[in-house]
Amino acid sequence: MPEKKRGPMKLSEIGTSKPSPAKPRATQDRPTPAAPEKNYQTRPKPRPKQVIQAEDSPNPAQDLLAKAQQLRAQKPTNDLDFEAPDTLDQERQAEVDANIQSGTITLIEVQKKNKKRFNIYLNGQFAFGISENTLVKFALHKGQELDTDFVKDLKEVDKADYAYQLAVRFLSHQLRSEKEVRDKLKDEDIEPAVIETAIEKLQAVELIDDTVYGQSYTRTAMNINKKGPKMIERELKNKGLNDEEISQSIAEYDQDVMHENALDIAEKYFQKQLRKASHRNAIQKTKQYLVQKGYDSDLIQELMRQLSEDNEDEDQEMAVLLKDLEKYMRRYQKLKDKDRTFKVKGMLYNKGYSSELINQAIETFEENDY
Repeated sequence: MPEKKRGPMKLSEIGTSKPSPAKPRATQDRPTPAAPEKNYQTRPKPRPKQVIQAEDSPNPAQDLLAKAQQLRAQKPTNDLDFEAPDTLDQERQAEVDANIQSGTITLIEVQKKNKKRFNIYLNGQFAFGISENTLVKFALHKGQELDTDFVKDLKEVDKADYAYQLAVRFLSHQLRSEKEVRDKLKDEDIEPAVIETAIEKLQAVELIDDTVYGQSYTRTAMNINKKGPKMIERELKNKGLNDEEISQSIAEYDQDVMHENALDIAEKYFQKQLRKASHRNAIQKTKQYLVQKGYDSDLIQELMRQLSEDNEDEDQEMAVLLKDLEKYMRRYQKLKDKDRTFKVKGMLYNKGYSSELINQAIETFEENDY
């Protein structure tokens, strides 16, 4: 019987229709297979195969060892007696070097990293590099014949020119002493003889003059860094200047400027120390600082007397003392009162406070119950 066609579903039927139940699948009871019994019997170990080796069979390791021992026994005791078969003998090597260092210029090209240096090719092979000055001085050109002696002289001149140009660039930033220029050239692995030639040339054109350098250095240190004369002397000595050159340089230091510089440094440093130390300690530390800056002891004593008289402020010193007293009282609070007071007094006295001022501070401390 043909299946009856069904028309479109009505709105009232939405959600009311039930799906037809699925037909249950027929199942059969299958017996569960029994687990196989474990056999804990150990299998017998296989017997090792017997390897039968002939008595006269070759052993590669023993053969190599024997050969090594033979070669070691044959090694010459003196390395000079040993000749490598692939190396050239000395005469042939010298001949090859001579061919490279002499011949016809086949190419002159500018170096890639330094446009002021040129590569010279002899007989189609690179031979050496030279500077632009050396190239112009010897008027080198393509097709020119060069012998070994000429190339040797050419290289010596080029080394001197290279050292000279290096020193000129070093001097272009600021004045330098002769010792500084020498040290720079040594750091660049320039030969000592070449350094001497470069120094003589620099002195001839007055690019190196230690007296002029020392005077300029003194003026800069005096006006900008406010260094004292003794400090400048030490620094010029480290720069390689001799005693006469140093004396002429220090003569540039104006006495009035020296007094103004020392007073300015002393006032600033002294006020800074007064904010955290006793009056006596502030004076002592300021003296030490002026000595380090290179000023004369007589000038320092004069300045410190003036500063001490102008800055006698007991209230300020008492305020600093009370801060130190409170700090030490907290540090030694585990001690008994008598022991703590004795310990703190010693600490404050070592910091430069007077005994009278310390006793006043302790009374103030106890009254206010810090």
